[in-house]
Amino acid sequence: MLPLKRRSGNQYMHRESKTYRELVKRKLHAYHTFVMAGIMDQGLVHYLSSEYSELVWRSFGSWLRTIREGLSPSEFVVATALRHSLGSFLLVSSEGGKLAKSTRERQDPDKYDVFTMAS
Repeated sequence: MLPLKRRSGNQYMHRESKTYRELVKRKLHAYHTFVMAGIMDQGLVHYLSSEYSELVWRSFGSWLRTIREGLSPSEFVVATALRHSLGSFLLVSSEGGKLAKSTRERQDPDKYDVFTMAS
């Protein structure tokens, strides 16, 4: 996109070329996709926190002063548990697991940090 001066107002897209308008649409679509992915991720974290709280606490792998029985874990705890269990998920999951297979295929072979976390 063309840089605009501060407080210059809106762009007049109808005055721009068709390729420029397509590039702006592409950029806005990327923003919307990123925001929607973040919203879905946060929803997944809340779901895991409420439905699988015991499993999350077992997979947490760290210490917190404020762990209380009967309460769902926070978003931080769920994210840390997911981070800690990713390596074992990729190593232990069956060959038929599509998610693990696609993740292994996209992993950079020079940076196998994910797999060393499981060992």
